Amino acid sequence: MHESTLVRNLEKLQKSWLLVKQVSWKNTFYKLCGEAQIRKYLETDFFSRPKAAYNPNFLRDYIPNTSSFLWDNYRKIQKTIHSDFILNSYDYQSQLRVIETLLIDLSFASSKLEWNTYSYLDTEVLIKYGENAKWKTALETQMILNHKKVLKYIIEEKNNLSLARKTFFEIHSLLADNILIDSYLGNIRSTPVKIWASTYTPLSSQLELDIEFEVFLEKLQLIENPFEQSLFILVFIPYFQVFYDVNKRVSRIACNIPLIKNGLPPLSLLQVSERDYIDAILWVYELNDPSLMAKIYTDNYLLNIERYI
Repeated sequence: MHESTLVRNLEKLQKSWLLVKQVSWKNTFYKLCGEAQIRKYLETDFFSRPKAAYNPNFLRDYIPNTSSFLWDNYRKIQKTIHSDFILNSYDYQSQLRVIETLLIDLSFASSKLEWNTYSYLDTEVLIKYGENAKWKTALETQMILNHKKVLKYIIEEKNNLSLARKTFFEIHSLLADNILIDSYLGNIRSTPVKIWASTYTPLSSQLELDIEFEVFLEKLQLIENPFEQSLFILVFIPYFQVFYDVNKRVSRIACNIPLIKNGLPPLSLLQVSERDYIDAILWVYELNDPSLMAKIYTDNYLLNIERYI
């Protein structure tokens, strides 16, 4: 490679925040961006960051059971998970406390990440007793109730559910019920969408979305590790923006299917901050980097695992 080409390529990698340049005396070093550098990147105004289009290679380059988004994070989970943590079933009679706790935790946590102002106590009262919190909007109440409805559906149908197109469409229909217009429910979007405060532009073609979603499903079903499957869902459903809206909510609910089907404690994201979650999503959108999402996933899973045992 000619030196000028090398320099030009290195500059491109720096502008894309994949490399950091360091000068020491007369020597120049380059290192891969770490968390600190990428957080600094996200602190810059989004309109000053490089534009990012949908990258098909982000999905295509992933090889099930060879590639991994969890990497060393899985070792942390392995050290903690043991036979006592395996739930024989998510049965309402024998595990009502676990299921009730999950319904409240995940409904509250997922809705809070959508700027829902229901408190944890408000959520508990709504889910247990059907009492709306005062001064909350009908949309906020509907969002909580839809989370409860879809979680109950997954638990009750766990033995029949597969990680197939129909399942994701049904989850979207339940989560978006009375929130989006009926023609949007459980359908791949046919109109372009824009991502707020991000340089990322998702695919706009319904046909292309359909093709990419099918590749995603094929790879997802081949993954043997349920935790890797779970994270794969959490990363790619928002990245595709498969539906007109409610994509992130679909990912946060659907990522529990591999865990529930394998009798593993669920993921609630109960103690994830809005800022960290948004940063993790932006890393995926603009840099195709799932490492922060993997860290959030693992830290929260280990933090809350004993709530569901």
